[in-house]
Amino acid sequence: MTIQEDKFNITTKKIQQIDPNKLIKTLCIQGMPGIANAGKGALDFIAKQFEAKRIMEIYFSDFPSHVKVNPDGCLDSSKIELLYYRDRSLKRDVILLTSDTQPTSNIGMNVLSKYIANILKDLGVTIVISLAAKPLTSPKRNPQVFVTATSKELVESFSQLENVNILKEGTVVGMNGIIPVICKSLYDIDGVILLSESCKMLNYDATASYALVKVLRSKPGLNIDLSTLEHETKLQWETAGKITEKGITYKEEKRPEYIS
Repeated sequence: MTIQEDKFNITTKKIQQIDPNKLIKTLCIQGMPGIANAGKGALDFIAKQFEAKRIMEIYFSDFPSHVKVNPDGCLDSSKIELLYYRDRSLKRDVILLTSDTQPTSNIGMNVLSKYIANILKDLGVTIVISLAAKPLTSPKRNPQVFVTATSKELVESFSQLENVNILKEGTVVGMNGIIPVICKSLYDIDGVILLSESCKMLNYDATASYALVKVLRSKPGLNIDLSTLEHETKLQWETAGKITEKGITYKEEKRPEYIS
């Protein structure tokens, strides 16, 4: 650990013990909060449908200094959550990685990402698929999904899917970008980042989350029912969508940033 890393404190709470030796072709799907919560919304939808079980919580001293009030009126602290389920149609195990927030500093993001990468290595993860957002100033009914990855083979494989394009410039900001790359650099775990066009003016862009989950139905092939998420997208367009559909036109900058 470096001197800069020493100032951070990481506490891990194990909720349910799983034996990595019994896991099969372990896949990690990641969705941290970010623009329009596109990735986190997709991740939460998957976790709910497959009734994924929490196996671990990670508390970090560089999280923002606030606590969350839940709908039941109870308080909850910021944390990383790892959940698990076995996808019997794919015949492989799935680790879901999400959080309430991201660290407040660049160093904190890198320190925590390296810590999580080590956990994923110990769980035998073979690939990390990160779900994130490519921000727009107005929503789209049929948002495109962009892919970047740690190998040309993965980029080409995902870009063959319907509605998926190759991301050819820019940066991916935050842990949705850092974790897959650190996993590859340190442990040779493959990484893919999927970014759905998302309206940055929305707290949650259900249409963007829907686009991400549709890709996952094709590759790696999640057997998931999209009807609930389809309903959420209809509600979005019946309310805020109708107001903002003819709003500000998004103008591509020369070197855009993709904040995940």
